[in-house]
Amino acid sequence: MTIIFLVTFIGLMGFGIILPLFPFYAERMGASPEIITLTMAAFSLGQFVAAPLWGRLSDSIGRKPVLILTLLGSALSYVVLAYAPNLTVVILSRMLSGLMAGNVSIAFAYVTDITDDSNRAAGLGKVSAALGLGFMTGPAIGGLLAGNNVENANYLLTAWAAAGINFLAMVAAIVFLKESLDAKKRKPFEGFSKIVELATFTPAKSILPLVSCGLIFYTAMSLMESIFPLWANKIFSYGPSHIGGVFFMLGSLGVIIQGGLIGRLTNLFGEKKLVQLAAISLMAGLILIGSATFAFSLWIGLFFFGCGTAMFNPSLSSLISKSANPTARGLYLGHYQAACSMGRIVGPSFSGVLYSNFHPPTPFYAGAIIAILVLILIANFSLRKMPKIIE
Repeated sequence: MTIIFLVTFIGLMGFGIILPLFPFYAERMGASPEIITLTMAAFSLGQFVAAPLWGRLSDSIGRKPVLILTLLGSALSYVVLAYAPNLTVVILSRMLSGLMAGNVSIAFAYVTDITDDSNRAAGLGKVSAALGLGFMTGPAIGGLLAGNNVENANYLLTAWAAAGINFLAMVAAIVFLKESLDAKKRKPFEGFSKIVELATFTPAKSILPLVSCGLIFYTAMSLMESIFPLWANKIFSYGPSHIGGVFFMLGSLGVIIQGGLIGRLTNLFGEKKLVQLAAISLMAGLILIGSATFAFSLWIGLFFFGCGTAMFNPSLSSLISKSANPTARGLYLGHYQAACSMGRIVGPSFSGVLYSNFHPPTPFYAGAIIAILVLILIANFSLRKMPKIIE
């Protein structure tokens, strides 16, 4: 568990480094808010396509080789970003990075391999905490490397740092990570055509409500995240280092909740209620952020937003994994990650439009309204209605 925690943390730190300054980087190349958020959605488009594929491939050849391959590809994507001559290459580099970031499903599948039903939520929480820790330290480092002056931010150094950190994670996986999926439990590799068949991207009806919750929640969440740097710069004059501080706080909440509290919270409330609490907390946070006129109310809203995002992922991932056959967990967790990635495509696709054509906080209020659907879907869901084993 310690090694997968470290590998996941290092990989997400490399991803997080670019977050505080990427909108300003695209803006420097002449992109409007609508194009900036669409460019950010290109990352999630790549992740949406890749997550089920990496998950299914890891069910056949093991988790470790797929994780190593994707970490290498991620490092290369940041090298491309560092020397991108125009916005088109920037978009392509982000899409490549997203394709490689589909490996998040591999980390979750790795944990389900080495845990049972009694401690799976806690194990998934620890990996989610690694994601949060990387999400916390990466933006903070990126903000420091770039500086707080939007006009003179050091984008080249930041992109190279992201590439180096992903390469370090790859080396750590090669040297220290042990394969978690026993050869006897692997599905035979049936060729690339079988991996990309339509069924790979189509969740079973029994988990469709859960996958839909992931899509809706991440749409609401990314409506805020994709436009927040530009909004915070406009309203509070926040630059890259300030934005890095915001993500540092959000990541800190993730580490505290997912790393230390999620197991206890699951035992106390159960996964279903935690998903509901996550949606309510997200909604409260979005409303408070959108209505903030001074820093104190902004940070209170960010606190509720961070608590919601921290509780959601391990709780819903645990519900899905409890109903899946060990030979198919990678695939079905890939379905869930793909749905989350689709949410990260849908949200940014509309966030810039809402920001530019309506009031600046409109994306936050829209996210709060959308999140109501999570409460409706999860209220009608029962694990007992699901088949215990999904092939």
